[in-house]
Amino acid sequence: MLGEIREWVSDNLRYLLLGLAVLLGAVIIFFAVRLVMNWGEKEVVDERTGTEQSAGRGNNNNKENESGKKDGSEKETDVDDIALTSNDPDILDVITRYYNAKADKDFDTIREINPAFSAEDEADLAHNNVFERYDNIMVYSREGLDSDSYIVYVYFDLKISGITTPAPTLVDEYLRKNENGDLIIVNKNSTQELADFIEKMRTSSAVQSMVDDVDQKLEQAAASDEDLHKYVEKVKENQSSGSDSDDDEKDESAADAPEVNGTARATTEVRVRSEASTDGVIYGMLTTGFSVKVLENLDNGWSKIQYTANGVTIEGYVMTQYLEAE
Repeated sequence: MLGEIREWVSDNLRYLLLGLAVLLGAVIIFFAVRLVMNWGEKEVVDERTGTEQSAGRGNNNNKENESGKKDGSEKETDVDDIALTSNDPDILDVITRYYNAKADKDFDTIREINPAFSAEDEADLAHNNVFERYDNIMVYSREGLDSDSYIVYVYFDLKISGITTPAPTLVDEYLRKNENGDLIIVNKNSTQELADFIEKMRTSSAVQSMVDDVDQKLEQAAASDEDLHKYVEKVKENQSSGSDSDDDEKDESAADAPEVNGTARATTEVRVRSEASTDGVIYGMLTTGFSVKVLENLDNGWSKIQYTANGVTIEGYVMTQYLEAE
């Protein structure tokens, strides 16, 4: 019996080998197809955010992922996933040079770091003697929309003209590397995508924590200095009304303001402009009680004034209703 089997196998060996080869090929094809399908649908971990996302390889159906963005579009950024870096040396150097240049009115350095700095910006800064210094500068940063950009939160103690106690302040800037690899400041509203990213970052826990901390420091500083307290309250009032002292009144009511001659003082914080209109370029800011010389009262409710700040004599226009004779 065994001999007959051996003889049959020997006679049909090539047919058996061919059948096994076909079967083995089918098995290999089956598992290869399954492997490709699983690879196209498997979950992967985003190296940057640490969250799981669908890789979408081998799949071109453009389906939406959990965040609502379609596969293949720009990556979704989780504002709470990466901690802020404190005082990155390169970023701190650029920001410090920039704000020191603003205090010194060094326009060449300002334009070097901020190419979007316009002639109007220069005119405003040239005549603005309210902000004297930016002390104790610190920066907190993280990667922006790409690896060559950074969202930066800048802390400084702001020395305001006529006020002894500096005001703790937090502002945000957006930096990007230029073609030479140097960091420059970018207009935060240059694209809608960038504006949305910056606004989203402001809601992050890390930024909100910094804002709360700086607000608390400002309250403590204002509580110790009545002049700073008045200044802070006036800024809050202007922010809530969405306007400045010289912008929140209609020209009709301004025209009824009594004339002021000789030496006068500001009854509130008010902007000094290049012409007798709210459309004029801002030359500076008068703080409450600041003394000026009235050169002329105009029929439209504005007064031409002259004053000296930091050794510079400035002539400009303010609304007469915000002046009172000394």
